[in-house]
Amino acid sequence: MHEIIPISDFVRNASEHAARIRETNRAEILTQHGRPSLAVLPAEEYERLMRSQDYLESVEAIRLGLKAVDDGEVRPAEEVIAEWESLS
Repeated sequence: MHEIIPISDFVRNASEHAARIRETNRAEILTQHGRPSLAVLPAEEYERLMRSQDYLESVEAIRLGLKAVDDGEVRPAEEVIAEWESLS
């Protein structure tokens, strides 16, 4: 579970929060006016999330490409290149 704290407390005690986040490797959710506003997490966790996002975006692009092939929405590369070259 994540720690949920007011952003004002984080600002007042940033060093303590940063140390705890690094030590526990868990995010802290910062609230503003009682509502979630920001998440602070260890850099390694952020990097892992970004790699996961890149991977999922790649998988989705492949899925869409395969669907386009199945739906007959692709053309041979030679045809597209020839069309493109005729435009210049």
